Amino acid sequence: MSIEQQIKNEAKGIKNDTSTLIIEQKFNSLFYLPPKPKEELEFMKKLLFNNRGDRYGLHASSIIASEKDFCVREQVLSLFYQQIQNQHIPLNLKRIFDEGNAIHEKWQRLFLRGDLCDVNGLDESQYNEEYDLSFTPDAIIKIGKKQYIVEIKSVNTFQFKKLNSHPGAKKQIQFYMLLTGIKNGIILCEDKNTQEIKMFVETFDEDEVVLFEERLENIKMRKDEFIKRKKMVKKICKEPNSKRASKCPMRDACFNIGLGRVKL
Repeated sequence: MSIEQQIKNEAKGIKNDTSTLIIEQKFNSLFYLPPKPKEELEFMKKLLFNNRGDRYGLHASSIIASEKDFCVREQVLSLFYQQIQNQHIPLNLKRIFDEGNAIHEKWQRLFLRGDLCDVNGLDESQYNEEYDLSFTPDAIIKIGKKQYIVEIKSVNTFQFKKLNSHPGAKKQIQFYMLLTGIKNGIILCEDKNTQEIKMFVETFDEDEVVLFEERLENIKMRKDEFIKRKKMVKKICKEPNSKRASKCPMRDACFNIGLGRVKL
């Protein structure tokens, strides 16, 4: 099918996966391109020397959390008090994260080689001032005249074989599309054992982000309440050693223990 026919079909609402195949072919072709030492070195320096200091404010991953994990109190506290940094991540997860980071870097360097973006389009933290929210898309690339937000996910072979979608990445990429105004996204999944890939092309869907918008507005309202009336959202955890509280970066500020309430 020609690209022209594909566009006509999309205009008629005819569903097909041609665009996914075209993008997958484009991504596979990147492996045959020569390195770009100057651009790749600049990117690696950016990764090494980016300020990865203490987190402040809201983070996208918290806003898209499941209902059982989401806590308004935690988010409001994070706007006023210091978080516990990286103390609740087990060693085995740190190893997994490092492996995932290596896969991210491989694809990001390939995007540079294919002139799909420049260094500023890779792992660039963005900040939404209205909601005190930060987020970092893996890549913002351009194919033809279309911009895409790309989220890269590494999975094991067992998960990869069953993979027909990636619900977590879908929520993430829809949220990023809302925040950036970019209406197209690509979820790129790689089997970390075999290096096979699967791709899911997404378009922005307002219905997918209604909950996230509601959460942001609720946090903003509760923040204002705390500033004006010193009224904080009620706890959802009964005690600091509960399963959820023990993993919460705002536990000390929430229960006023340990680190306590260190103002930002």
